[in-house]
Amino acid sequence: MPRKYGTTVYVRSKWPLMLRVKGTVILAIWWQVLLLAVYSSVVFVIHKFTDWKMNYSLSLVSVMGMVVSLLLVFRTNTAYDRYWEGRRLWSQMTLCVRNLTRGIWVCVAETETRDLLEKKSAINLLVAFAFATKHYLREEYGYNYDDMINLLAHIPKYSIPTSTQPMDWRTDIPTPLGSLQKESYQLPEEPQGKATASSIDPERVSTSDARTRRHQAKKQAIAFDFLTPTNIPIELSYYIGSYIKSCSNKGRVDAATLTMMNNALVSMIDCLTGFERILRTPIPLAYSIHLHHATWLYLLSLPYQLIANMGALMIPAVVLAAFTLLGILGIGYEIENPFNDDYNDLPLDDFCKVIQAEVDTMVATRAPVPADWIFSENNYPLANSHLSAKELSALSLDEVHKLMEQESTPIHHMNYSRPVNGNHNGEPLIETPAQVVPSVVVNVPVASSNAPLSKAQ
Repeated sequence: MPRKYGTTVYVRSKWPLMLRVKGTVILAIWWQVLLLAVYSSVVFVIHKFTDWKMNYSLSLVSVMGMVVSLLLVFRTNTAYDRYWEGRRLWSQMTLCVRNLTRGIWVCVAETETRDLLEKKSAINLLVAFAFATKHYLREEYGYNYDDMINLLAHIPKYSIPTSTQPMDWRTDIPTPLGSLQKESYQLPEEPQGKATASSIDPERVSTSDARTRRHQAKKQAIAFDFLTPTNIPIELSYYIGSYIKSCSNKGRVDAATLTMMNNALVSMIDCLTGFERILRTPIPLAYSIHLHHATWLYLLSLPYQLIANMGALMIPAVVLAAFTLLGILGIGYEIENPFNDDYNDLPLDDFCKVIQAEVDTMVATRAPVPADWIFSENNYPLANSHLSAKELSALSLDEVHKLMEQESTPIHHMNYSRPVNGNHNGEPLIETPAQVVPSVVVNVPVASSNAPLSKAQ
């Protein structure tokens, strides 16, 4: 099923791309194209039915067309660079989450139930970091969103000021409830008239409600204690860092893994800072305004350039030019901020769900123990040998080395496969369809026709 928001134009549809409207900027520019069509029609009527001829030879229009085209190309490339940079940073953050999950689940020792619960709780914060980053970049501030409330309900809140809004928009003093407009939620009255953590309705906030509220100008934030909008990902990094330090103090992790975990956490903060850089560094306003002015001046001058040679065909020609130029301008504006939930923005919802699914799958079973999978009856580590790893482990070290020396002798084929008739002792093997190991044949050049074969053959 295709998503309803936060996706690209490549969704399931029976219509070809040429006939699609969803995912395009047509709905945003249609009224501008219609306005230019009416304007061109007025110019044609005046030229056709009055003595006021509108066929001005404006050679400057041709020059302006080239300049506007170059400006639009630069505008689109700049916007796409921001889009691609956001995708690259999110991939880097996903890599860090994966590495930290692997380091915590596999490399951190556990000796009692408390250790296991600490590991699982720390990994849950990694998943919450991804969801909190998504909401943070969409200016959805709060802890009660339905996709992360269960992961954050137990931790204290710092209410760290956000970096996605100007300082002039923020306050450092808790706001009284009386000055806040009550919207879709109801707050119980307190005797002192002040907001406290216990007075907040713990009801979850769905992401769809959050999107509706974000477009309302009255109040965009739902901070935990009605302080300034909070930077929840930074808060989570403190708790993740405290767990890593606890593992170091208790000696549960080696130095190499500890360094990897700290580096991964630092890289996650670096990605978050990169997201903020993209969000808080739009295309300069003067450049955007000038580009709009130049584009509209060109389109408004175009009818006078074409009416002499094209007549009534000038109207569809102007409409086509307006659709093309305004469409490119609208695309650049839409992908300039790739973190919203429009069709052409990054599908952050799916990215977060992928991270959660991977992490949940990883921690669904205990961390793998090498002895469980190396010394399996289905593992035949030596080529052209019918001895499994379990059987080889019963031999002496010298005997195994001799077998490996024989394996290194050039032969026609090296077949890594389990025996068909039985093991080395002639005992039948129990076939388990789910554990059948496929054969891998490696061709090796023949050095000599008299080369000895392995003992197993």
